[in-house]
Amino acid sequence: MTGLKKTPINRIIAIFIYLIGRHVKERFYREFVFFLMMYRRALNEIGWRTVENIRRSFGGDVNLRKDLEFCAVNNGEYIPEASNEFITEKWPQYIPQYGLKGFKILGGDIESTKNAVFLTQHFCNWLSLQGYTDSYLSINEDGTS
Repeated sequence: MTGLKKTPINRIIAIFIYLIGRHVKERFYREFVFFLMMYRRALNEIGWRTVENIRRSFGGDVNLRKDLEFCAVNNGEYIPEASNEFITEKWPQYIPQYGLKGFKILGGDIESTKNAVFLTQHFCNWLSLQGYTDSYLSINEDGTS
């Protein structure tokens, strides 16, 4: 396992915000950080179950430390694995909980959801290119990931 594979998700998200945040317009930065915080929230909610399902399908150990915050103790390997559930289930649940005043790119409408899909794909592919995960995320022809 390389040093990158030992990096906790919380740190990976902070690095991504720092690196990408320097290159986006200020008016988008708030939406960008909000998106990543919602992704983190989803990972903390569904991450242990995701790992358990993957390990079970490969016959691996499913004894996990579920008492710990998922993003604090896990690396980036499982982030792409949770992306579909994040976009299809968690993202629509989270949006109504926040006012999102002034948001132009993210929100609850179809175009905003497409933007969230593209951000998810970009984030997951950045993870892979940086060596935090071995997974790539691609958009299927039907528009799903």
